[in-house]
Parts: sequence; structure tokens; C-alpha cells
Amino acid sequence: MSKMTTITALAAAAALSACSFIPAYEAPLVNIPQRFAYDAPQEQAGVPVAAVGWQDWFADPRLHRLIEMALSCNTDLRQAALNAEAVQKQYAITRAALLPSLDASAGGTRARVARDLSPTGQSTVTSSYSVGAGVTGFELDLFGRVRSMSEAALQGYFASAAARDATQLALVAAVAKTYFGERYAEEAMALAQRVLATREQTYKLAQQRHDAGVTSGVELHQQQTLIESARADFAAAVQAREQARNALALLINQPLPADLPAPLPLAEQFRIDRLPAGLPSEVLLNRPDIRVAEFALRAAGTNIGAARAAFFPRIALTGSIGTGSNEMDGLFKGGNRTWAFAPSISLPIFHWGALKANLDAAEIRQQEQVAAYEGAVQSAFRDVSDALAARQQLDARRDATARQSAAWSEALRLVRLRNEHGIASALDLLDAERSSYGTDLALLAIENTRLANLADLYKALGGGLRRHTDEEPAFVNGAISQDYPHAQEPITTCATCAQEAGEGAPATPATSGEPALAPQEK
Repeated sequence: MSKMTTITALAAAAALSACSFIPAYEAPLVNIPQRFAYDAPQEQAGVPVAAVGWQDWFADPRLHRLIEMALSCNTDLRQAALNAEAVQKQYAITRAALLPSLDASAGGTRARVARDLSPTGQSTVTSSYSVGAGVTGFELDLFGRVRSMSEAALQGYFASAAARDATQLALVAAVAKTYFGERYAEEAMALAQRVLATREQTYKLAQQRHDAGVTSGVELHQQQTLIESARADFAAAVQAREQARNALALLINQPLPADLPAPLPLAEQFRIDRLPAGLPSEVLLNRPDIRVAEFALRAAGTNIGAARAAFFPRIALTGSIGTGSNEMDGLFKGGNRTWAFAPSISLPIFHWGALKANLDAAEIRQQEQVAAYEGAVQSAFRDVSDALAARQQLDARRDATARQSAAWSEALRLVRLRNEHGIASALDLLDAERSSYGTDLALLAIENTRLANLADLYKALGGGLRRHTDEEPAFVNGAISQDYPHAQEPITTCATCAQEAGEGAPATPATSGEPALAPQEK
């Protein structure tokens, strides 16, 4: 066999490896409404929430800085990115089996043959040298077994990249909610200080009236209880602020810097707080957990292809070509060429039902992934629906509590004037002060809950992967590019297989017939 014949045979073997038993992918039909049901006549059309960058959604520059630090230093996000990289490398290893590997070798032997063992009856010293290149055990993937395994590894990489996205989404929301808690505690501290100063002034007036014999000691001590209550609330707010700062330090994996920008008030934390009118449910496709479930379902289908291919023969090729001589300077002289070609075939005949059981198990696991995909979509729809429902009621509660706070503030002013002129009793003043302060605290708490709800809604809709709305999502640490395929069709219809997106994004091997490239190896 000539060298050209060997190379031609290997090339033909690689070309024949194109058959696939992978079933065509169809996204499961999930029974959810086409649009989210929420009453929002004031909502405006515009950019979908899922496409809004987090720097365009959150307004506070201080929060922007904290999110940037978290995306750069958070340990959970770093672990998720490294895991995605490791899975990508594992896919590269699996994909390499689609093509023959060529190894070069060189060797030399020098040995003495004993006299009794020598055919000439004399002891001799022999030498042999060889160099060559060859292919060992390359499987002709005629029925797509190796290709199916490579496709499963590719879908596993896509799933790990989507899981990394989910970690980033959760991190952005966690930093925002923790920061809102810290700002709420700061404003609660400021409110407690203002109330404490006012109550101390009221206590001084009550002390003067008690010394003059106008009021009893009971009223004086009642005023003192209000002062101590404000001090206790202040201490509780300080505790909440310090705990929130500790949580932020954990999220950014370092102490809070001293040079952070000045914060904005709670009421100014969001640039966008209105959703587009008629928000469609297909925005759920932006959620990474949905993509994780989709890629797991695709991988289950490729495992079926591998299980089906196991019923067919496996053909492996081993071959080498080189030169050999008993003298070093004779290695490359004419007539010393060597070659070997050793094909092998393995045909399954009787495995006591193991192959059929393996195929059945792969099909069952695919159905399990179908159920997992449907559950992920239903859960995502519920997350968004719950957040929308809470948002509407929180807006109504905030507006009502704001009006109540304003009313109690005016009532307290009037009661204080009446008390100073001896018209209103000390008990009336105590009730007014308690009610006004309690309503102000409730307004702060509702505002904090509303902000947390808006952060949760942003996360539930799949936002948080872009800094700015007009940017493409990318890993902050630069570990992996995010150009893996995204499903583009509504959830209630069958999604197409992943197609090339952008500049040479990976194609699905089952449909393209070519080895898929990992995003970094385009």
C-alpha cells in the first residue's frame, strides 16, 4: 500500500462519518397564556425589560459600582464561569474523536545475542532503528455514535454557559436587593433621628409643664417611653445597615470601598419602572434556566442517537507508515520503508438485552427532560406573574400609605399646636406621634419592598446580562463568549434547531453535518 493510498483511505473514512440517529429536536408545547395578565393602563410601549441593561435599569451610580465589583470578584460567579470553561474543554476532547489523531514515533534497539542462541553459533550485537507516523484505533463513525456523543458534550457546554448566566442574574438581583436594604436602613436611621429630636423637644416642654404642676408624672413618663422607643428603632436600623453592608462585602468578595459614589434616595433608584404594554410570555426565553432545560433536553436526544448507533457495527482503523534500518544512517535510504494497516470490525450479536435497555433508558431520560423543561417554563411564568401581581398591589399600597403619612403628619402638627395651648391632651399627642411615625416607617418599608420586587421582576424576565441595553451580553471575566444559540420562537411552538448566529457561531452537528466548533475556536 502506498502512502497516498493510506492517506486517501483515512480521508474517506472521515468523510463517511456523517450518518446520525439523533431524533429531530422539537420544543415541548407548554400550556401557558401568550401574554401576562396584569392591569396596567399606565404602562408604556418601549424596550422589553429583558433587553434593558442593568446600568439603564438601576439609576444609582453607587449600586452600579457595587454590581461591577460583584461581577468581577464574586466567588460563586467565578466558579460558574470556570465550570463552563471546564465543560467547554471537555467538549473539545469529545469532539476530537471525530477526526483521526496522528502520532509520530521513533525508536532504536541495540542488543547482544548469546552464542547458543545465534543462528551462526557466534555471539553477535544487533542494532535496529525506526521512525514513523500512524493512526491508532480511529473509529469510522458510520452510524453517528461518536458524533452523537460530541453533540451531547456540546449541549452540555451550552447548558453550563446558561447556568453561568443564571448565576450572574441572581447575583445582580442579590446585590441590588441587599443595597436597597442598606439604603432603607439608612433612611430609617435618619427618620428615627428626626423623630427622636422632635420627641426630645416635646419631652422638654412636658418637663416644664410638669415642674409647673400643669401635668402629671404619668404624661411625662409616657413622653419618655416615646423617646426610648425611637432610640431602640434607631439601634435596630443601625444593626440592619451593618448587616446589609456585611452582606454586600460578601457579594463583592472584599470590604466596601471608601470611595463609592454618593447614594441616591430610595425613591430615585430606578430609571425605568414601567413595563411595555402587552408584555408577551415568550420573553421567558431570555431566562437562562429555561435555556439550561432546553439544552439538557437536546442533550437527552443526542444520547438516544448514541444508544441507537450502538446496535450497528463499529469499525476501527489502525495504520502506520515509516522507515526502519539496522543502521542509523540507513533510515532514509531507499527500500527501507515500512507500513502497516489493521482495520477491525465489532458487530453486536447478543448482549442479553443490554443495548435495548440502554436505548429505553435514554428515551425515558428524554421524557424526564421534557417534563423538566415544561416545569421550568411553568415555574418561570409563575415567577413573573407573581412579581407583576405584587408590583401592582405594592404600587397601590405605596400611594395609599403616602397619603396616609401626609395626613398623619398634618394631624400631628395640629394636635401638637392644640396640646401647646392646652386644648388637646397628652394622650392625643402620644397617639398622633405614634401613628405618624409608624406610618412613615411603613412607607419606607413598602418602598423597600417595591424596589426589591422590581429587582426580582427584572431577574424573572431574564434581564441582567447586559451593562447597557445596546450591548451584547458577554462574560465579565472574559472567560467565555456567550454566542451559543438561543431559541427564537415562542414557547408554545416548536423551536428550530440551533443555527449559526453572528460570525461563525456553533452549528448543531445533527443538522449541519460538520463538527461543531466551540465559541472560542471559531
